[in-house]
Amino acid sequence: ASMTHEIRTPLNAIVGFSDLLGAIDSSEERQEFIRIIRNNCDMLLRLINDILEVSDISDSPMQILPQEIDFSEAFNNMCQVLEQRIDKAAISFLTKNPYTELRTTLDMGRIQQVVTNFVTNAVKHTTEGHICVGYQLEKRHDKQGLYVYCEDTGAGIPEDKLQVIFERFVKLDEFVQGTGLGLSICKNIIERCDGEIGVNSKVGKGSTFWFWIPIQIK
Repeated sequence: ASMTHEIRTPLNAIVGFSDLLGAIDSSEERQEFIRIIRNNCDMLLRLINDILEVSDISDSPMQILPQEIDFSEAFNNMCQVLEQRIDKAAISFLTKNPYTELRTTLDMGRIQQVVTNFVTNAVKHTTEGHICVGYQLEKRHDKQGLYVYCEDTGAGIPEDKLQVIFERFVKLDEFVQGTGLGLSICKNIIERCDGEIGVNSKVGKGSTFWFWIPIQIK
């Protein structure tokens, strides 16, 4: 019944870029805006299905639909959208893309859903400094994998809360919008991808939310 920040993130992008369409003369720029709108529409539909699942309203299990992509290109496209979420002048948005091409197979919509949640949370708890999104290839458990992270210089998380942050309905700040479902959905997604998710944080220094999923390089 309540609109969480997970829903508002793609919805704001849809509304914002739709409003801008009328003022754009360049055909190429219009097509780019349309692509962003379509991507966020897809993400919004996925989010609604996930929240229905979390609320035990829907009996349909969460679907992971891997497709062959160039993750380097998809990462840049994702960050272009995420940068629109940074609405504070005192925060710099940084990205770290170490590859010009990285062909693999994964569900980019789900990956974007998790990273968007990380960035949205970082914006809420960071007043100055930076938010940095990046990735790297990393081996774990004798498997090649993709390590993706979101680092911020925000308020940080108390050590006793680090173990419960990914549980349902957990909110560290009751005055911040949201129902506390976002990170539990992220955990579900990454576990369905046979991966791992976690956070490193120090109060007053900031947090780094991360996940690792196994992938095969094409």
